[in-house]
Amino acid sequence: MSTELTQRQRELLEEMGLPADYDKLTDTQKNAVTSIEAMLSYLESKYQEEFCYLSYAEAGNLEKEHLEAYPASGTPSDVVTVYRTYEDGEYHYEDDYGNIGVRPLYESRVREFAVQSFPESGIKVFSDIRNLGQGTDGQSVTEENVLQTASAVTYIFISESVCTEAQLRDFTEECAQWMESQCQGVAAQICLRLTDAAQWELIDATGYEDKLRADIFTAEAECAISASGKVTVY
Repeated sequence: MSTELTQRQRELLEEMGLPADYDKLTDTQKNAVTSIEAMLSYLESKYQEEFCYLSYAEAGNLEKEHLEAYPASGTPSDVVTVYRTYEDGEYHYEDDYGNIGVRPLYESRVREFAVQSFPESGIKVFSDIRNLGQGTDGQSVTEENVLQTASAVTYIFISESVCTEAQLRDFTEECAQWMESQCQGVAAQICLRLTDAAQWELIDATGYEDKLRADIFTAEAECAISASGKVTVY
């Protein structure tokens, strides 16, 4: 007997390049599409908005079962991760949706610092919020306290048209001093990439991670601060 698929399941199967015929799916594929639908439904019920599927990974030895999606009102760079575990006969969910609202606040503070050294027309700033401070409600994070509240990795792409390698070295030291004074209490990292001017133009929020390869960079530098306040320059 054939199982009737929901509209959401048919759409997911199409996105995954799988046949929209339940009987033609393997057991693993059947479980995956059912799990994806359940996790998307969890998000949509909790936040009362539509989410779009990005990727799914079943539970393994080194990771929990999880789904990546983004709000339909946003862009694919607004990645939300949902983790699901099974305990005491029921599923338990957790997600990092709160990080999406924090990212523009964090990027704003870093950009504000960077434009003291370079024209805004020559820099691009993208932050990946890893987590918020213990017990912090994402709604309470403000532009004023975000650097002391959020743990993040930030990429600053600087066009060759506005910066030399010598200036990048100086700016790296300035970043380390700035982090020491501004990012106390949480771990954070800033990755600097002096970028070919033509390639710099092509970098945007949705694809910057795909461009993290050395052939478009003239120079690179990184600095980080630990939760205990130790600053390291790479």
